[in-house]
Amino acid sequence: MMNDPCNARVRRKLSTRGAVAVLSALCLVATAPRASAEPRELRFGPPSSEVDFRAYKLGLLPADGTFASFGGQLSYDPDDHAHCQVTLHVDAASVTSDDATTRTMVPGPDFLDVARFPSLSYTGTCNASGLDGTLDMHGVAHAFALTVTWTHDGVVAEGRLIRADWGMTALPALGGRTIRIRVSIPLPAGHSTAHN
Repeated sequence: MMNDPCNARVRRKLSTRGAVAVLSALCLVATAPRASAEPRELRFGPPSSEVDFRAYKLGLLPADGTFASFGGQLSYDPDDHAHCQVTLHVDAASVTSDDATTRTMVPGPDFLDVARFPSLSYTGTCNASGLDGTLDMHGVAHAFALTVTWTHDGVVAEGRLIRADWGMTALPALGGRTIRIRVSIPLPAGHSTAHN
């Protein structure tokens, strides 16, 4: 059979087109949006979960406490932690603390004023940088962002609030200006942390 230069040229073009087609297909697969896992719904509350706070007496001395009565729900994608929603409702009168002053002062009229505002609540949505939401406390609903840390067995959301933003302006020297809030929730076995 004779060597036909025209056929060789055609074969080279077909070969180049085939390589381009294969590369195009690979690029499409690589850039296709990843399907999210089925969202998981998790109800949480004591004793496995915790809602705690830290105030700073005189702006320096930590005064720790927890809430004994609360409940919430977390909806999350185990493979993509930038997608979650959380709701939390707390019985404001359920403050416990090893410090007697904290136990009486925080629920009292100068701080949470539980006689007038018996509960506090939070609703938030995850994003790439943490959790954005609204904290309704002491009769004031205000934006409140939290950082979120996911581990193989739980998730912790933490933020610092300025008391005056929620109308708690009494005793600023004694109670301090900011309060750290932290919510810790255990996650079921098999939870993925591939996309923190």
